[in-house]
Amino acid sequence: MSKRKVKDVHLPTGECITQLQQVLRERFCHQRLPEKPEGVEAQHKNLLELLRRTAVHGESNSLLIVGPRGAGKTTLLRCALRDLLQDKDVNKNLLQVHLNGLLQTDDRIALKEITRQLHLENVVGDKVFGSFAENLAFLLEALKKGDRSSSRPALFVLDEFDLFAHHKNQTLLYNLLDVSQSAQAPVAVVGLTCRLDVMELLEKRVKSRFSHRQILLLSSLSFPQYQQRIQAQLSLTDAFPDAHFAEEWNSSIKTLCEDKSAQDVFRRQFHFSTDFRSLHTLLVFCLSRVTVSKPVIKAADVLEASRLCLCDAKANMLHGNSFNFELHKDSIYWPFSFPVVLQLEI
Repeated sequence: MSKRKVKDVHLPTGECITQLQQVLRERFCHQRLPEKPEGVEAQHKNLLELLRRTAVHGESNSLLIVGPRGAGKTTLLRCALRDLLQDKDVNKNLLQVHLNGLLQTDDRIALKEITRQLHLENVVGDKVFGSFAENLAFLLEALKKGDRSSSRPALFVLDEFDLFAHHKNQTLLYNLLDVSQSAQAPVAVVGLTCRLDVMELLEKRVKSRFSHRQILLLSSLSFPQYQQRIQAQLSLTDAFPDAHFAEEWNSSIKTLCEDKSAQDVFRRQFHFSTDFRSLHTLLVFCLSRVTVSKPVIKAADVLEASRLCLCDAKANMLHGNSFNFELHKDSIYWPFSFPVVLQLEI
């Protein structure tokens, strides 16, 4: 089918609404990576270059990505890894280990998870991990085997890095950073944390083995840029089957973003949090009000969505329920000899 015929396709309104909700819900809920991270181009370049030196040239590194929650630390790392793994040689050779301080609460659990992700349990044979020391010795031996030219590079990603600093004696951090400083296996240790004082949590022996490289992600987004991203998040691309519907939808979104009452809601959301996950929650509520009879998002929908986001979830669960309270003369001052039952409806 020619491009002209594709552009002339007109689908029923109901089918257009279904496909619209499918496209936007996937965009809001699946958190797809952007083609290029916006506003952090320099940080992305530095991180990609550091990972490339480990994966291609066998250079060991350690790095911290620091920023508040929702600043885009994980997105930045995932974008850099996606760009790095486009090289087929890197994709085949690079070993990745992803740990989270909320899940791996002590060094024993973390070592077992590293062993599992590196598939080292298949090489153990009859050897039994009887103690933490044997586990650690086996892991270090596996990482240090060979030299820079023959060993496969390994990337260790430690999410919630500050929680690993609370492990006993910081044994895991010490050994991982010690391996990254050695001249044997190429290892990159990347930590993600929202604590700016994370370096103060490290012991001296751990801190001395850290390279002190840091990437700071501090939100410098202005409200006009925030508003542009809202419009971009709600707009349809040229790949939408019905070009006429997509054009009308994008025009209505532009009008919505210029509406004074909608701007007030977006401004309040911007001052509350610049986290795009909370913004996506607001936009999902707006999208759920789009129907065949009302195929656009209006300012009233944004106001209602904001009200739903701000209201107390526990109060909503109790709304409309009735409760019985029985008052006895023993528990409260009551001048009569019989109890009274009160019914309260919320």
